[in-house]
Amino acid sequence: MLTPLALKPGFYTLDTDLGARGRYKNGNHVRFYRGLPQKIGGWVKQVSNISMRGTARNMIDWQSLTLDKWRGVGTELKLYVWKDGFFTDITPFRATGTLSNPFTTTNGSPVVNVNDAAHGNAAGDFVHYSGASAVGGITINGEYVVETVVDVDNYTIRHSANATSDATGGGASVAFSYEIHVGSSNSISGLGWGAGSWGMGTWGTPRPLDSSLFNARTWSLDKWGEDLIASPRDGGIYVWDTSIGVGSRASVISGAPTEAKFVIVAPDARHLVALGAHDGVALDPLLIRWSSSEDYTDWTETETNTAGSHRIDHGNEIFCGVKTDKEIVVFSDTALYSMVYQGNPYQFEIRHRGQNGGIIGPNAAKYFDGRVFWMGKDDFWVYDGEINVMDCEVVDYVMRNINRDQAAKVHAFAIRQFGEVWWLYCSAASTEIDRYVVYSAYENHWVYGEIDRTAFIGDSETFPTPYAAGVDGNFYNHESTSNADGAALAAFIESGDVDIADGEQLLQIRRFIPDFDLLSGSVRVTLSGKKYPQASESITKGPFTVSENTEKIDARMKARQVSVKIESNGINDAWRMGTLRVDAFPHGKR
Repeated sequence: MLTPLALKPGFYTLDTDLGARGRYKNGNHVRFYRGLPQKIGGWVKQVSNISMRGTARNMIDWQSLTLDKWRGVGTELKLYVWKDGFFTDITPFRATGTLSNPFTTTNGSPVVNVNDAAHGNAAGDFVHYSGASAVGGITINGEYVVETVVDVDNYTIRHSANATSDATGGGASVAFSYEIHVGSSNSISGLGWGAGSWGMGTWGTPRPLDSSLFNARTWSLDKWGEDLIASPRDGGIYVWDTSIGVGSRASVISGAPTEAKFVIVAPDARHLVALGAHDGVALDPLLIRWSSSEDYTDWTETETNTAGSHRIDHGNEIFCGVKTDKEIVVFSDTALYSMVYQGNPYQFEIRHRGQNGGIIGPNAAKYFDGRVFWMGKDDFWVYDGEINVMDCEVVDYVMRNINRDQAAKVHAFAIRQFGEVWWLYCSAASTEIDRYVVYSAYENHWVYGEIDRTAFIGDSETFPTPYAAGVDGNFYNHESTSNADGAALAAFIESGDVDIADGEQLLQIRRFIPDFDLLSGSVRVTLSGKKYPQASESITKGPFTVSENTEKIDARMKARQVSVKIESNGINDAWRMGTLRVDAFPHGKR
């Protein structure tokens, strides 16, 4: 008698194998689409001039009025734009000017002291010089990294060659440009000696008295027409003019708050909104400010403009905002607010909607399929006018094995093609993203797996395929192949126990009948059987190799519960399962 192994879509980790009967319990690099499990699409490395410094933490893309396709990428060190495979550094400058004979060299050493009164630099910052003459046998022009901060008036850099003498000079008019301060690659928790690396923070600046000394740098990125709006968390607000092109850097927006937690462009009447904004005296982490309509430089409220502000009263700081078709959803660390455009006289109605479960990071929320989804500290949540905890059947697997110190790195995105919302996160043993969890918004189930991507766009209106930034600094086109950049993309899926008949009878299983809606290459199938749910003895048959021409597998075993594992690890392997069946007949109760 042919008996189907009826398995529901999605992973289930909330119970024992028997509790998960009729479900899949584990897997990697698989998804369920229209109810059937299949291997996810692979990826191909993009050919580009990878000269990017740092790890991508957020991305955005757009098309200019001249039909050029652009991407903006923010790392902990820099801000870049991408066009036609080439990255260009557009990191804003925080200070420019000229110095007189600022360099002091030491014979035989590449380390150069730079004298600049109240320079404000921190270790790791990028500095640029031009117009310098030779000093100590070396010429110091171009980009350098601040190696150490000696004091408020001096810092050191490292040249590519050793100086040939002790000397001071460089010229009476050396032009300098200092980039905005670099951010941290990792979040640093704790206080006191040894928390954080030497030189973190600017000279003489007190450290914050909270449980997290520094958060990994993240960016909020948005579009103002064809121009890029960018803001590092707790930093300034900048604009990059697409029409000028790669010959220019992003520049600070005059009149805008000098610091913000997050920025977003309100589409109705186009206001630039700063969430957690500087009020002119200090950064207020709960203050919302917005510019006048169609003018991102006008932020002072008057009777003749539409600029304004509102301070929310739930939470300690604003984390982020997400645009929907009807509103901007604003997240503090504990609460959710709705920001709806009303027009004159007040512009925006801002209402407290409820608690948000402690959104885990500033890029952990995504609007898709008419709803806002986000990862909280202990659960997954959804907002569709009302706030609800999602019924997540893998929540224990994710939340027990997540690095909460690196929660700022959590990155949410959607793959429109499959109706999926993804979250990338760091596992408990990792300080960099190595895991993902996926919710099928169309079919209401969950899967998880392993991947080393730090930022991802899966619903682009500019580029035809999903693409992502890797931990290795490369960029990849996804869902475009069966392989992992030419190598085999390993995948597997494993079921919990399945009761044959009523679970009382032992069944003699004679054959396994494979059924694949798609099978390119081959898969390996392993059957496991038990007489009792907690039996120490189990029977394993396989793995058996199944190709598109395989009609049946002879796999004799006697068991009450049966589980199945499907795996592949070959070049060009691709598969989509149908209904798996076994040929079984009763064999008593013992």
